[in-house]
This record gives sequence, structure tokens and C-alpha cells, in this order.
Amino acid sequence: MSEIELEQFALTVDRIRQKAMEENRLLDNPSAEELRVLVEKEPAVEKTVYGNFVAESEPSSRAAMFTKNSVDHPFGAEELQLLAQCEQALSKERLISIDRIVGNTGSNTTVRLIVPERFAHVAYGGGNLYVPVKEEVEQPTYEIVMFTDRAFEANKSKPLPQKDITIRLAMLSDGRVIKIIRNSNYIGEYKKGVFAAEDWTRRTFGDGIFLHAGCREDYLQSAHGDYRTVRTLLVALTANGKTTTTCKILARKGNEKSWLIQDDGGTLMPDGSFHGFEAGGVFVKTESINPGNQVEIFYGLLKPETLCENVYVTEDKDFDFYNFEITSNGRAVIRRKDFMHASPYINVDGVDNLILITRGPLIPAISKLTLEQATALMILGQSMESSAGDPTQAGKIKSEFFYDPFMAGGRAEHANRFYEIVKGLPHMNYFLLNTGGIGEGEHYHDVSLEFTIAILDSLLRGGLEDWVDSPTGFKVPKAVRHVDDIYLHPEKLYSRVEFEEKQKELNKIRCDTVEQIGGALHPDVRNLFTRI
Repeated sequence: MSEIELEQFALTVDRIRQKAMEENRLLDNPSAEELRVLVEKEPAVEKTVYGNFVAESEPSSRAAMFTKNSVDHPFGAEELQLLAQCEQALSKERLISIDRIVGNTGSNTTVRLIVPERFAHVAYGGGNLYVPVKEEVEQPTYEIVMFTDRAFEANKSKPLPQKDITIRLAMLSDGRVIKIIRNSNYIGEYKKGVFAAEDWTRRTFGDGIFLHAGCREDYLQSAHGDYRTVRTLLVALTANGKTTTTCKILARKGNEKSWLIQDDGGTLMPDGSFHGFEAGGVFVKTESINPGNQVEIFYGLLKPETLCENVYVTEDKDFDFYNFEITSNGRAVIRRKDFMHASPYINVDGVDNLILITRGPLIPAISKLTLEQATALMILGQSMESSAGDPTQAGKIKSEFFYDPFMAGGRAEHANRFYEIVKGLPHMNYFLLNTGGIGEGEHYHDVSLEFTIAILDSLLRGGLEDWVDSPTGFKVPKAVRHVDDIYLHPEKLYSRVEFEEKQKELNKIRCDTVEQIGGALHPDVRNLFTRI
């Protein structure tokens, strides 16, 4: 589909909105109170004892396998038909239209969401991820539209791969992005529509790079007794520990403070600054949350303005975060003002640490990387599939380029942009954190949350200063307080021959994955694993 035809996405959305306005079917930028009234009327919505709402979505996860963008895929007759379907389906519906600011309050980037009134929970919960606009928006930067057809009800009884869903992102040459969503009312599609748009526009029209990363800021007493401010990015695929490690409060004494800057993404700039994109709320996974292991998130779930999706509610209208009868991908949008330690700002002027979160039996619980290793492992993106991505594949090890399933455009260009930026930041440190386990079978050792947080605490306090070479190809600390040495040496869980064979096989996978990016990739990164 040519650029002129891509404009049909914008024109179609304009007609849908204008017609609804003329026929008095459009609720334009309603207040939170108005949306709450509509959410309470929505079918299958339950009100809890805490005064907040739990909605059911269809599907209960993202639908990446049904999603295409105009940068990586030629658009044509199928997309024009989708637009016609969308316009027809919404021609009689009562619609909600909300405009929000993407980024901090001074940002000029806006997103408009248009959904049927019967999907009010998407506007209410999703809208809380961003801050309301200050004035009328004539032309939003991004637009996201949801609609359904007769297949929507039938989809409910089918596993995700068999559902009838269509999702398209049109990325226009002026930086506008329009996302059309057929047969999904999952809040994550709205959120990830903005994510994908930011991902593409920041690289295409700016000089930074958008990362699927959480950002935390800690003011802690170091291992040497002085107090230091440390900013850390944690990169991971959804549901691999990013939110937990980003949100965990490490401050415990004196004047110490731990701040959540941003939970799920932002732009790393050449000057080392990091700019978040969600100033309104935090989109959290609720699986097995309790006040013992994730107190920072738990109490936010009990606030009246929190909107939950696909979370089990008991007969007495309380939450049961351990019941996965609906799905293990229960979700919630918690407003930043209701989050225990959300920072008053979502941008920081510098980053000290970049931590890649992964899972795999041969990977130490913590490793130190060179910037070339960090870039190569970003390309590999080794993680574990979760119910947030494809529930039918949850638990399987997978590779996702840059831990980012929403990226559009050339992979080599993306990796080179990242490499050039971090090369210009000589003060930054790079680490690989294994939040899964080491070893296999009877020799398997789970890396518990307690151990992960102990490692993170020691690392951010400057307590891990002595690093030694590991047969994994990285460096590991000589010791970590509260963590047994075995978690730093997975090679001890195998015979020497077995470990060497498995490590060789892993390095081959790494090498093949990096080589697939092509000859345009910087040679320092492309040739890294061939030298192991």
C-alpha cells in the first residue's frame, strides 16, 4: 500500500469520529467519573470490596501473531477491507474518544483512543496510563481504534492461535501512527500501540532509541559508607521479572530512597538521559502477587481507581491473585499517584547501569558484560514466553530481538543505533541477570526472587567489585552476600564435558542469531560469538 493509501487509515478514523459526533453518538474526552459510571454498566464487570473494577477482556493477552505494521509488511486490499469493516461496524455504535499526552506533561506527542461505549474499561483503565491533554487536540500523533464483528463471541472459546483477529499499524511518513484493532478489547493492545509507535518514531525521526526497559532511581548508602544516586535500566520481555526488579524498594535506612521512574519503556538518548512515555499509570501483572513479595504493587491493586482485567474475584468480591481459572495473565492499571514509590518525574538525566534480564540453565544469576556482549545479547533477546504473549507457549525459552516484540524496521539499523549510543556513554555498566534458574533436572536450582533482589541490592550499593572470568564467557562476582556461590557457577552442575558441549551449542545459537541480522551489523558485534 502506497503512502497515499496509508493516509486512508487517518481519513477513515476521521470519518468515524466526525459521523459519531454529528449523530450525537460520541462521548468526547469524558471525565474519570463519567467513565466509571460506564464501566460499572459494562457486561461482565465486577465491583470489588475496594470500590474498584475488574473487567474481562477478549482475548486475555496480546495478539502479536495477528499484528502487522506497514513498515515490515506491504499493505494492500486486505487492509482497505479492514478499514471498510471498521467504518461500517462503528457507524451505529455509541463511541468513546479520549486524548492523552504521551510522555511527560510538556510533551507534544498525543494519542487518541476510540472504542465502543461497551468497552468503557479500555478507555478508563488504559487512559490512566497517560495524562489528560491540556487543550483540544486537532490532530493527534497516534490514533488507536477498536471494533468487533460476529467472530468476537466465537473467539472466546478458542485458544489464541485459532482466534479470528486482525490488527494493523499504519506508520505514516510524517510520524503519525494509526492502529486498527479488530476483535480485541484487551487494554494491552492500546498500551502496546503507543509503545510500538514510540518505538518507531523515536528511531526514525529522532536520535535516540526506544527500549523495552524499566527505569529505577536509588539513593543508597554504598558499600563504602557514602550515599550515591544510581539510575538503572532493566530490559526484559514481558513477565520475565522486569516490573518486579524495577519496582522493588531497596531503601531501608537513613536517608535512602528508591523510586520507580518508569515501568515499561522509554527512550535512551545519546547524552545518556532516559525519557519515559507513561506519566499516568503502571500496567502490572497480578499473578501470585502478595504483600510479602511485592508489597510495592499489592496495595496499589486495592485502590478505588485501579482497573483490573481478567483477575479472579471471589464470591465476597475480594481478589484471589492465585486463582488462574480465567488466565495467569491477570492485569491492572494502577495510577502513579496510587503507587507506593512512583517518582514525580519519568525522565532522568543519566543512566549508570543497563541490566538485561534473561532465563536459561547455563547462565549465572548475575554476570558482567562488555558493551559488545550487551549489544549482542540484546539482539539475541533470550527470554521465556509468558501468558502475556502466547498462553499456548508459556514457559518455553524464546528469542525476541531487543526483548521487543513491537519493533518495526531494519534490525541491523536498530542494533547499530543502540551500539553507537552506548559507545558514547563510557560510564555505563552492563549486566546479565538470570531470573529463572540454573542447571537441569535433579540439579536444577531456582533463582528465587529473594536471591535476585539480594544481587540487585549488592550491585546498586557498589558491593560487587571483584569480578572473575567464567566459562560462560562473561565475568561473575567472587561472592554475593546472601547468595550461595553455586548460583554464580552453573558449570558446577554439569560434568566438564557436558557443560562444554552445552555451552558450545548455546554459543552457536547466539552466533547464528546475530549473523541473521546481516552484514550491515557493526563487525564488533557481528563477530563477537564467533571468537568464543
